[in-house]
Amino acid sequence: LKMEQDISVNPLTDLHQLLGDSVKGYKEASEKMETPVIASFLADLADERNRMKQQLRTGILHVDPQQKLDEGTLKGDLHRAWIAIREALSKSTDHSVLDECARGEKYLSDRYSTVLEDKATPPATLPLLREQASKVAVTRSTIDTLSRTTKEVKDKA
Repeated sequence: LKMEQDISVNPLTDLHQLLGDSVKGYKEASEKMETPVIASFLADLADERNRMKQQLRTGILHVDPQQKLDEGTLKGDLHRAWIAIREALSKSTDHSVLDECARGEKYLSDRYSTVLEDKATPPATLPLLREQASKVAVTRSTIDTLSRTTKEVKDKA
């Protein structure tokens, strides 16, 4: 039974870590925004992702109370470090930061889809995962729109 739990919970812990990356990423992105309303939106997303992370944590611990949960992934830390290096070389714009957010949303959305399609995913977690995947999809769409809008503004300037 323990082995079955490990197999089914690991994708959930991966999502938990990715949500941790998302919290950190949106906090950093909100600090880099030139446009206050977009900065506020990204800060709100960091808060929403933190709530999602806590909800998922509860679901994971319900399935496996012994599960160890990390706050983020090494990959996420490396991605943010790469962004910081790139920014040091060129001034970041709202558009470039939003492009990075859009890439992160696509990755997170794809991971939710994979976990939802996985037959080993604990059935008790499916309603929460569907709700969170829906939130990620809406956020992804909003960020894509903001990214296109800021690019159009930048191109006109």
